[in-house]
Amino acid sequence: MPEKKPENPTLPPIPENVMPGAEPVFIDQGKVGILFLHGYTGSPYEGREFAYHFAQKGFGVWAPLLPGHGTTPEALETVGSKDWLNAAEQYYLLMKAQYDRVIVCGQSMGGALALHVAANYPVDALITLAAAIFIKDWRIHLLPVVRRVIRYYYKSNGPDIHSKTAKNNSASYEKYPLCSLVEFLDLIEQVRGELPAVKAPSLLIHSRQDHTIAYDNLDYIFNHIGSSFKKTLTLTESYHVISVDQEKELILGEIENFFQSGIMPV
Repeated sequence: MPEKKPENPTLPPIPENVMPGAEPVFIDQGKVGILFLHGYTGSPYEGREFAYHFAQKGFGVWAPLLPGHGTTPEALETVGSKDWLNAAEQYYLLMKAQYDRVIVCGQSMGGALALHVAANYPVDALITLAAAIFIKDWRIHLLPVVRRVIRYYYKSNGPDIHSKTAKNNSASYEKYPLCSLVEFLDLIEQVRGELPAVKAPSLLIHSRQDHTIAYDNLDYIFNHIGSSFKKTLTLTESYHVISVDQEKELILGEIENFFQSGIMPV
């Protein structure tokens, strides 16, 4: 299956010290492209199986590496919300120049980025996977003080994935700088205000067992986007990184049904 890196000087260059498993995926083929955007502290690992699945069905699929990710946690200290928003937009515009139709899909923070792109550009369809629009955690209120004395937050239990195999293979950071978390919160606050501008046909997926981004995000997004055609899927066995977790096959099947409903024939 042919893979190639698109040439565009406005996009962040792919760093040389990419973590094993965090390499971006670019499969160029067909007339319909799918852009997969990974989550905060995550990597294209979250979209790799997704990419190969839909590539086998004739789609072009890109799962790029977002700025500050896939190398070392220190890299997150040098980027912010504007860098992530700009990268998502630029990847969409590059895909739009190469494909007749473009679908945008995102996991967690990538879901917020997908919503941002859909609110500002004429995407042909939108898919969110555990998209983050708000965080329910009382500790967030302490962040302005805590970030001055604590540089990093360590994930004591690793990535929020139920599947042991997927969790062990995950290419994600074990810690992240608190200054970067502030940027993430700024990003989702901005996107929250953009939701009414989303008009694309939308499929929104979330798990009730998500320990990172509250399941309530699903209903909030559904009720606030301006799409006339929108569907939801609730998972019960997966945790947060649902694109690689227990019900990934269910997700792929539901996305295919979504396309076959007249949105984007497979």
